[in-house]
Amino acid sequence: MSKVVLRVAQIVGILVLAGIAVGIVVGLVQWVLAAAVIVAIPVGGWWLYKQVSGRNRKPAVPAGAPQAVAGPSGDRRRELEGRAVLDASGRCGWCGSATLHKDEFGFPTTPLAYHRAEIDAML
Repeated sequence: MSKVVLRVAQIVGILVLAGIAVGIVVGLVQWVLAAAVIVAIPVGGWWLYKQVSGRNRKPAVPAGAPQAVAGPSGDRRRELEGRAVLDASGRCGWCGSATLHKDEFGFPTTPLAYHRAEIDAML
């Protein structure tokens, strides 16, 4: 009878120790995840602020860029700017790219804004 009691006590002891070990591991994982969330919220906010504020720092079109003018050169500008649009299949009419154009900060932009320097150079 004492061998049976000893065996049951061993099994119970092993189960209790396994439960404690699992509890410690789960507690550590929860602590690490909570710390990661606490750190990620302000860092993510700072990163988002830098992305949004950096976008307004440099204008897409330089301040001295010529605007559309009347006359022959105005028609040429209108013609070139008319090519820098998305066609019905979603491709850029200027370069034929099927991927979305992005500005220097990684935000999507229109084909006209993306190819502005090329258009100005052709005039």
